[in-house]
Amino acid sequence: MRCDRARTRYLAGDAGDDELRHLQSCPSCRAEQTALDTTRRTLADPAIWAEPAPHIADLVVASISGVPPGAGDSQPRRVARWAGLVAVAAAIVIAVGVVLVQRPPQPDWEVAMPGTDAAPGSTALVKGWNEKGGTRLLLNVTGLPDAPPGSVYELWLTRDAVHVSAGTFTSAGDVELWVGVSRRDYPRLWVTLEPVDEDESLSGINVMDTGY
Repeated sequence: MRCDRARTRYLAGDAGDDELRHLQSCPSCRAEQTALDTTRRTLADPAIWAEPAPHIADLVVASISGVPPGAGDSQPRRVARWAGLVAVAAAIVIAVGVVLVQRPPQPDWEVAMPGTDAAPGSTALVKGWNEKGGTRLLLNVTGLPDAPPGSVYELWLTRDAVHVSAGTFTSAGDVELWVGVSRRDYPRLWVTLEPVDEDESLSGINVMDTGY
């Protein structure tokens, strides 16, 4: 199933079992679930669909049609017809605007990061935005157990033997991190399980890895 179909039906309030299963299982849709929920609540607000006061409709119709309010006997019927069209158009514009505002910018790149033998049921979809001075990262992590007490998961960007930490997290879900390098220069992404201590060397417990 296509993501746009599942998201559109969810926003319209008529998502079936297939759409809901897709939204729950698709990493890309899961990453946008908060924005979808916010947009759905906004669209359900009766104030968005309220009909404007008659004099507002008259002014809008006059601006569109070029006919001053009250000019001619046919004006009331014209106003009624145009007011209905304007109300529908306004509702569509508002709805589309809300979706565009809530929808995050498309990532500059994304890559799957599968689990290793140390965490075979885990996976992550990593999205990256190239920014001045570094990279913003959004990880949608599934199947990874919570880090044991006294430990954290750490994301690394690597080129050859050079490793740059992008930050730490402790559980699956949506994780947002930032690193001061570009993936173009450090193409390999991987996650290790690290003890919280004074030792800055890598533990060697690799749980997820792009492999390049």
